[in-house]
Amino acid sequence: MLLKDLITKNKITKNLFKELNQKILLHEVKGISSNSKKIKKDYIFVAIKGEKFDGADFITEAEENGAFLTIAEKSYKKNVLFIKREKVRHIYTILLASFYSNQPKQIIGVTGTNGKTSTVEFCRQLWVLAGWKSASMGTLGTKTETAANKSIYKNSKENLTTFEPSDLYENLKVLAHEKISHLALEASSHGIDQYRLDGVKFSGAVFTNLSHDHLDYHKNTENYFAAKKRLFTKILKNNSAIAINIDDNFGKRLYEELKNTNHLIITFGQCSEADMKIKSFVQNKRSIDLILEFGKKNFQTTIGMIGKFQVYNVIASASICIALGMDSNLIFKSLGYLKPARGRMEVLSETKNNALVIIDYAHSPDALTSALKSIQEISDRGRIITLFGCGGDRDKDKRQIMGKLAYKYSDIVIVTDDNPRNETPSIIRKEILIGCPYATEIPNRDKAIKYAISNLQKNDLLLIAGKGHETFQAIGVETLPFDDYTVAKEAIKNIENSEVMN
Repeated sequence: MLLKDLITKNKITKNLFKELNQKILLHEVKGISSNSKKIKKDYIFVAIKGEKFDGADFITEAEENGAFLTIAEKSYKKNVLFIKREKVRHIYTILLASFYSNQPKQIIGVTGTNGKTSTVEFCRQLWVLAGWKSASMGTLGTKTETAANKSIYKNSKENLTTFEPSDLYENLKVLAHEKISHLALEASSHGIDQYRLDGVKFSGAVFTNLSHDHLDYHKNTENYFAAKKRLFTKILKNNSAIAINIDDNFGKRLYEELKNTNHLIITFGQCSEADMKIKSFVQNKRSIDLILEFGKKNFQTTIGMIGKFQVYNVIASASICIALGMDSNLIFKSLGYLKPARGRMEVLSETKNNALVIIDYAHSPDALTSALKSIQEISDRGRIITLFGCGGDRDKDKRQIMGKLAYKYSDIVIVTDDNPRNETPSIIRKEILIGCPYATEIPNRDKAIKYAISNLQKNDLLLIAGKGHETFQAIGVETLPFDDYTVAKEAIKNIENSEVMN
């Protein structure tokens, strides 16, 4: 594709690039990247200033690798396009969206502090049950279904909730080529704030909730909310479908700001004003009996999950699908077939003494509270044991808060390591323990899980929180293989084998 043809696909790039000389405009574009090491002959290099590195420092390397044009925030040399009024990240996204132009016909974005992964997965499952070729994209990677109804995951290269732009738009083109018609993707606050999603042709969006998280990046809750809101006010086109949780205070705020627009909005929650109402739910040990009201009709179903917040994720997916035009009766009939996303209140196993081991990704105060409150609602249970840690190089304020919450809603708390990264693990644990001074501290996560499982009594409930689907432990500059699910499963097996031998 010639550069002159690439830039005419968007008004912003058409105006920005109009003064380039004809030789550059007639140059063939074979790729676009912000990583100088990925630059090849006839590529465009976009010099982005990040938290750790400034792309401008790698312009020479990019040119040596074959870049014929560089886009930057400052003018450095010949063949560098100086962007004055627009954000370089924004231009990068626009160019990639134009270069990888094909996308699935119907795409929704799901944003919120918690519930994004489950909601996109439930949307994907509902679409599959309706007979459409569908995919989900986010923290778990890209998930599609084969003809044999077997799920396939393709992990993102950067392990990001919202993919890095070059990965994102290349993936969208691949999905369109594979005839995927429906896609649900996770829209993180970082991804929205960094313009990664501005080139996605969204049909709709979901707001799940907002609570304390990522304040190391956003600095305060208002900035965090503003980033989330941008998906609805700046990225979505007119006449889009929207689903909002109005039990959440920030959801109510968002709805008030959007209610007079020309979007089709369906609200959900327990409150009387919600379009999709939770009339009642009963938490069983491994399932939830649920009654919903929509369009003045009641619908009764049983979903094979644990946790009231999973009810919200289920009705979030149902609400957006209805807003997009899917038949409501078909949706409500399909809810009982939904399966939880990997590492989201995932029931690992029930031991011989009827103790239950649950793995969840909860790594924020609100998520941990929701998980523990849901477990408390299970009848005929024994003690609640919570095992968790907090990540290094991330929001430090939440550590003591999460310690207090674990202590408040658990009978026993075990504090361990969870991706300490470049921080000293003992300092992270110490900050957590301020909130739960009587907790058991076991640094090694492998040993902590084995200890917790070996001490389970009849009907106990063990929540292993924080890592969920993750299959690694980030320590210093190393990323070591580690999987809560595998370690816990092996521990249960070894204990049961030992009992048989004795």
